[in-house]
Amino acid sequence: MNAYFSSLRSSLRGAWRKRLAVPAGLAWAALAACNSGTAVVTMTSTASPDHFLAYRVGLVSVQLQSGGGKSGPAILPVSTTVDLATLTDVSEVLGAAGVTKGNYTSALITLDYSLAQIVYDNGSLNGVTLAAVGANGRLLGQVQLKVTLDPSESFNVPSRGTSQLSLDFNLAASNVVDLARGTVTVTPMMAASAMPIDSKPVRIRGPLMSVDNAVLTSASASFTMGIMPFNSSTSGTGRLSVVPNGATTFEVNGIESTGSVGLGQLASLGSGTTAVAYTTMTAANSATTTTASALFTATQVLAGSSVQAAGLEDRVSGIVLARSGGIVAIEDATLVGADGTDTFLGGTTTVIMGPNTLVTVFGQGGTEINGPQQVSVGSVIDAFGVATVGTVASGEISGNATLDASAGQIRLDTTTASGLVTAAGSGTLTLNLALLGGRSAAPFDFVGTGTSADRYVVDTGALDLTNSTAGVPVIVTGFPNSFGVTPPDFAASTLLDPTTIQAEMVVDWSAGTTAPFTALGSSALNVDAHNGSIGPRHQIQIGAQTIDVVGLASDPSIVPNTASSTLVFTIGHAASGTTENFNTFAAFVARLQAELNGTILVTGVTAVGQYTASTFSLNATSITLFLNN
Repeated sequence: MNAYFSSLRSSLRGAWRKRLAVPAGLAWAALAACNSGTAVVTMTSTASPDHFLAYRVGLVSVQLQSGGGKSGPAILPVSTTVDLATLTDVSEVLGAAGVTKGNYTSALITLDYSLAQIVYDNGSLNGVTLAAVGANGRLLGQVQLKVTLDPSESFNVPSRGTSQLSLDFNLAASNVVDLARGTVTVTPMMAASAMPIDSKPVRIRGPLMSVDNAVLTSASASFTMGIMPFNSSTSGTGRLSVVPNGATTFEVNGIESTGSVGLGQLASLGSGTTAVAYTTMTAANSATTTTASALFTATQVLAGSSVQAAGLEDRVSGIVLARSGGIVAIEDATLVGADGTDTFLGGTTTVIMGPNTLVTVFGQGGTEINGPQQVSVGSVIDAFGVATVGTVASGEISGNATLDASAGQIRLDTTTASGLVTAAGSGTLTLNLALLGGRSAAPFDFVGTGTSADRYVVDTGALDLTNSTAGVPVIVTGFPNSFGVTPPDFAASTLLDPTTIQAEMVVDWSAGTTAPFTALGSSALNVDAHNGSIGPRHQIQIGAQTIDVVGLASDPSIVPNTASSTLVFTIGHAASGTTENFNTFAAFVARLQAELNGTILVTGVTAVGQYTASTFSLNATSITLFLNN
């Protein structure tokens, strides 16, 4: 939902069909042998109508496989913890490994649920902690998933070239929540493609290796980073080159800047300093050829103490649920300690601010003067200071934690507000909030803000409100206004309405069915909404609006969005732990028709795209289907 990353479409799709060596200093670079290329693997997740406050699992390994079953090198530098609930709006680079040139047709992904921390958002203060179980009802340990690529679009790594593999963990398709038992039944479902499957920002984290030509007027200005995904402290062998521009914002050791000034500050840092770059993938023609290559273009860069690497201050990340004076409360936060440990804080974390607390704003570039008053209820923050915690067991803090940021720093990150419009004015919307910062609005304590969840006023500025009429769902991205000021309560930089919100359809058949569709053809899947085996989930989620599929006047249809350049269609096989992925709807349907032979059972389907209520149709960019075989 970031404003910065909505334009990657057909040009990028076409560019990935022509893999080639990437120009030094302008695109991806790696330490690879002459007969090898570079495999860059990214991971994201697709959100679920079942909201998770945390979905922390071990990501043990990611390994490529050739058509003959021969395994390539490991992509992931080292086993690490990933919170898949935080990956719904971003893609994370897992690694950039040197790989022997050739075609790779699948990947093996190993996840570890033995110490999983999965917290479901039931609207309470701390949510509900769920135990991860398999289809047999037993607690899960390590799970290996094999993802196969479209046979016509294998993952081709050329000599001296670079290729990118996209992985997408589908939270809705992979998890069925049972609150009565306190469990979540997990059957991992992951989409994969050798082409871009979304237009999300790409996050690159790792040690700064070099800054080349720290003058933005130079065509070769760039900086090179190693790869340490998520909060890992171990770097792999690969390197990525990132291109800044005049609009790139920097925060280096707490100092904000833009363009050439920021690049110069980055250049002053020593090699090995931890950095984070948020980038877009774009396609650009080489100066000497007509073929296209892919580039990372930086939109925001954090470095040094603005990242908080090992040996620096503790960092707590989360959303503010309440504020009193200079003290704010965060629930279900993440603590990255000065020693590099990554810990889930499953309770209330108190953050103490003072007049000397440095406040920065993500993406601002130093254009405003900031202060602690900007930290308000609903603010998503990274707080840097000294943490005092209780006992740590299984990666979680027992008891409350405190972080003293009175002599530290707080960075405000963008957040989202989702709700139904109750009133529309000139440059303003009043919402009945459903979600703030991705979690239920119910536990937020708005005392001191002058507002409440049922009359949340959003300043929309010059954003188009044509389709934001009373009763419809909207999602806005931006920042809550300063604490204690009169409404509006939120300043929006982007707005999604029913014509632009990505709807998600989720339908389960608990016992499985051999006939999930009333029609299955080359143009659409018509879901049988009245099948006798239909399960507890049968809905279309459009932001804060939920449509019951069973109650529709006509069976809903899922049609491919032929105008989209980021399509992926997936068939999951529960028994074998394999997913098949297709980049065209025709190939997906052909395979599905061959599978549904009258004995194979379909247990669920999810689809993401634009929903049109008048035609009961979802124009999908992705479809996932689960079979019992």
